[in-house]
Amino acid sequence: MLVMTICSATFQTCLPPSDVRPVYDSHYDCATAGYLNALGVLQELDIDSVNDNKLVVNFKCYPQSDI
Repeated sequence: MLVMTICSATFQTCLPPSDVRPVYDSHYDCATAGYLNALGVLQELDIDSVNDNKLVVNFKCYPQSDI
């Protein structure tokens, strides 16, 4: 399962994590989706907000049994 979090390096805080559907069949599929989704999230945010707040998108892939 892919879990993503948006964090601010400026304020050293993160929004609550959110899981991303679908569930992936392999770690490779999940990790690849994580990078693509992170890029998409940043592109949807306001550029000034990303720059001013130094926003980053973190993600982790977990086996469903760990959630």
